[in-house]
Amino acid sequence: MATTADTLNDRVVAWLVPLIGHEFDLEDLPHWLNGRDVHAVKRDDGYYLVIPASLAGVATKQVRAIAASHLELINGAGRLLNTSYRELAIDDKFFGIDTDGHIVSTVLAVGAAEYRTKAGAATVVVNGIAQADPRTGAADPLLRAASLSTRASDALIIVGRSNLTWSELYLVFELVESECGSRMFDLGWIKRSDANLLSRTANSYSVLRSRGRHGKDRNDPPSAPMALRNAGDLIRALVCSWLRDLSEHPDGASRDESKSRGRHRARA
Repeated sequence: MATTADTLNDRVVAWLVPLIGHEFDLEDLPHWLNGRDVHAVKRDDGYYLVIPASLAGVATKQVRAIAASHLELINGAGRLLNTSYRELAIDDKFFGIDTDGHIVSTVLAVGAAEYRTKAGAATVVVNGIAQADPRTGAADPLLRAASLSTRASDALIIVGRSNLTWSELYLVFELVESECGSRMFDLGWIKRSDANLLSRTANSYSVLRSRGRHGKDRNDPPSAPMALRNAGDLIRALVCSWLRDLSEHPDGASRDESKSRGRHRARA
């Protein structure tokens, strides 16, 4: 016999998962995720990630896990679209809504002052016609690319983290290099000189000491090392170019991953 909870959940067409973060970081999500199955909405009391019941089902166990996995990628896309973006989190509760948008199920999981400024999004008018908001669907190619390649997914998750370390930055560089090789230079995503300085800095014990990846120098340390902030900007720009290219040329993903697996088998 169905319980009251089962009956209510049968009416659920989507789940609303409250998002935690700063207004500046939340307000772009409905635009960036426009048109995607998992998207964001603003309701009177805040911002929510919307997960269709067709994806999560009506059982509540998977809802939070699906929300968390999607938010990892969304945070990565946010950092690529806006360098001042900060990670968002999900709340410990979520809600099921019916076809009218009414909440019919509520699930509770068991278990320093600052000022920020941000310019608003201006509406551009050309010849009296309002142009489309450039934020609309901006995250779609990045998230679509992440669904095509495990390395792309991992890279997007990593760049969404706060305070990236040298180890994380160099890992992302190697993820791109592994799939794209010299194409990243040929297509102008990154200069060889910048990639060389990044590599020499990331692999230098003398430069990074306890912040580095190794306990000894692999090559002569650079006389003018790359700053961590510059490395972060460089890697985010590289990943953004790669993911957009991958989204436009999805057939290249399977070929690149097959080549990579072949190289790893050859080394073994």
